[in-house]
Amino acid sequence: HRGLQKQLKKRPEVNMPFATFLVALLAGMGVGSGGLYVVYLTLFAGKNQLAAQGLNLYFFIFATAAAMLLHVRTAPIRWRRLAVLCAVGAVGCVCGATLAQNMNLTLLRRIFAWVLIASGAVSFLKKEPDAKKIKKTLDKQYLYGV
Repeated sequence: HRGLQKQLKKRPEVNMPFATFLVALLAGMGVGSGGLYVVYLTLFAGKNQLAAQGLNLYFFIFATAAAMLLHVRTAPIRWRRLAVLCAVGAVGCVCGATLAQNMNLTLLRRIFAWVLIASGAVSFLKKEPDAKKIKKTLDKQYLYGV
């Protein structure tokens, strides 16, 4: 782990775009999204937790916009609902960023780690839904806006 970490830190101008592309590729597939980028930035790029989470927010804005452009073609978007969620999300982000800036970095890193572990455990243990149920739910959402 230390040897790989040293190698990656030697050439950040080459490694960071490559790692960013890989994380974006996985995010586009719905795997891990920004959490993976924070892990890369803290372990291999030498960023502290707060800086990594800030960079992750910028990354996430553009990755989300690109994914949304593709998603709009395949699923209906409820624009009013999206506007409300964006507004609430923006307020939550401001509150979270303010809290993170005033928090001990070790505590912040530990909270982040526990959230990743819990998220991974839920994903690992969750039973895969039946494909017919998924289609029925999507059809219902499309027809009735549920």
